[in-house]
Amino acid sequence: MRTKSINMTEGRLFGKIVSYTLPIILSGVLQLLFNAVDIIVVSHWGGDDALASVSMTGSLITLITNLFMGLSVGAGITVARSLGRKDREEVEKVIHTAIPVALVGGIILTLFGIFFSEYFLRLMVPDGSVKESVVEGAALYMQIYFCGITFSLLYNFGAAILRATGDTQGPLVYLTVAGVANAVLNLIFVTVFHMTVEGVALATVISLGISTVLTFMNLMKRTDECRFRIKKMCFDKRAFASIVKIGLPS
Repeated sequence: MRTKSINMTEGRLFGKIVSYTLPIILSGVLQLLFNAVDIIVVSHWGGDDALASVSMTGSLITLITNLFMGLSVGAGITVARSLGRKDREEVEKVIHTAIPVALVGGIILTLFGIFFSEYFLRLMVPDGSVKESVVEGAALYMQIYFCGITFSLLYNFGAAILRATGDTQGPLVYLTVAGVANAVLNLIFVTVFHMTVEGVALATVISLGISTVLTFMNLMKRTDECRFRIKKMCFDKRAFASIVKIGLPS
């Protein structure tokens, strides 16, 4: 599969740095805009309670998104280091360890979100300061969102691997497609099916799934050492330690 990569070891750097980092910046903005699009749609067609419910989740969604983006940095940098050393075996170990880590982390966070979303939302507001229906709506949004959190984790880890190879445009394109899908599905679920909080949450989950599928189609069709193969998934302690050591501070 043909990929667009940037070689930072030859030629002038400034233009390459801009070309490499701009898509990353835009991808970060797009991810944070998913919740903003949900708010815009429910503000026009969902009613005041639905708007308040979705808005209430903004800070938690931002925290989670930034956490995942930080953890994926660990995978990306570890892959990049191995690529720089031309250690093909190490590259494969890191990639096929990072994806299982994302899967397991996603499952754990899904269970955590389903059972504890409402608890943490209630910690954010004093008793009686917010209508009960608003808190319940926010909890429903978070629970549905957490059901798709594995997609977010897989996308961020997969995108980090692609960026390590010098391909920053691919992840941006996939996220843009998902963003458009999110906006369209929001409108369909809310205006056609008359869903409110659950409609915009479901649209977000589906759109995250789209970005994940596109990212892994790229990874599985590559012809270099960064190709992902399901049967090669493993847990390499050294690779895992490197991912966590870099990712947690990030």
